[in-house]
Amino acid sequence: MSTNGSSLNGDQVRRSTSEVDRVDATAEKEPCRPLDEMVPDDQSQADGDTADDPRVEDLWGIAIDALKIRPPLLISSILDRPWTWIPPYRRFSEFKILNLWRLRRTIKYLINVNIPSIPRRPPPFGPPFLNSLFWQPSVILQRPDHYGSYTTFPDESWFLINGIMTNDSLAQLNAAYISYLFHRPVTLVQNSTNSFSIDMLQCVIGKEWALTTEPAVKAFPVIYDALKSRHKRKVVIIAHSQGTIIMATILRLLYSLIERKEPIGTEELAKEDYAPPEIILPDDLDFDPRDYEKLSEDELAKLEIYNFATCANIMQYANFEDEEKPVPWIEHFGNEYDIVARLGMQAPNPDRWGIKIVGPRYVNPGAWGHFLNAHYLFGIEDAQKVRRVRGGTGTALPYELANPEDVEDENMPRLFAYLNGGV
Repeated sequence: MSTNGSSLNGDQVRRSTSEVDRVDATAEKEPCRPLDEMVPDDQSQADGDTADDPRVEDLWGIAIDALKIRPPLLISSILDRPWTWIPPYRRFSEFKILNLWRLRRTIKYLINVNIPSIPRRPPPFGPPFLNSLFWQPSVILQRPDHYGSYTTFPDESWFLINGIMTNDSLAQLNAAYISYLFHRPVTLVQNSTNSFSIDMLQCVIGKEWALTTEPAVKAFPVIYDALKSRHKRKVVIIAHSQGTIIMATILRLLYSLIERKEPIGTEELAKEDYAPPEIILPDDLDFDPRDYEKLSEDELAKLEIYNFATCANIMQYANFEDEEKPVPWIEHFGNEYDIVARLGMQAPNPDRWGIKIVGPRYVNPGAWGHFLNAHYLFGIEDAQKVRRVRGGTGTALPYELANPEDVEDENMPRLFAYLNGGV
């Protein structure tokens, strides 16, 4: 697998949320624009036909490459092999969402993933049934740890950003399993499904056009607040599938807020360090990162990102000249035959399509499937979780490091050290 990542300056990674610049199809993609070059959200690309946009060609090329999977079992690349679909299912399996003994939950899930809805807060005058049917905004929820406590590991904040076709019931299942594996409370950024078609549209515009979609608008403030908090030592993000695209957008916005360290002895360092007030953004306000205070290098260094089936185009480090280690910490996990991972971290031709993903990339050889619990976390539990022993086994199993030439001394994922409440 070839190298597909490098660092960017923090003030060059913000692309306008409404303007798409033309680039040559074979040229390297431009870095995101800084804040002072942003344009209002109501402006759009005025000249040229969308069909002529080279990003359309890039997106098509990435998809065609991903489909060239051998053997060509495309359904198994998402659902795993057919014999794994047969019950009984393991605890926390996503297949349990379709359960005749919980018919109401099953019907609700099928409605949510098939009927298009609007990712906004419902109007106050609508009937509850129609509101829940046609309005599905992303929400922020709290999940306690495996013992029901919200206060364990008070110096850490853990977040889950889920992927497509995930309604509230499925998102809670994912969050519960993460709490069980890592013994920590989790803030669930529920990227609510708005049907398969609208979810896919959000993926496309977030991946190739780098536009700020509704889930990123909801997720940014809570992650930003955790990084700014003096009481937090670590801010850990677990992102899956579309969640990795959302996280890539959030990362660009965070980079746009970086305040570089001043030389020692300046007045800037003498200022009192205090957390900013909590910011609440109503749904009807346009999202603008200029509403937020600057983010220091030390605050950003708290961030750790663990991506499963990374399908974003660009996820890079901030470029700090005085930092010996990359900031933030980023790891990627992918199954060899997961077609979604082949859109990003395992893309066959990343340089051709402008895919730049940094950090250790761990691949599970011979593995199929795309579900977070059933096809990723189950394998980690089986290979790494030993009764109540804290931490993993000291290996990368069931994964192998796919890019050893890009990283040093990272044969074991850092994520595994947190199992069973490890640190």
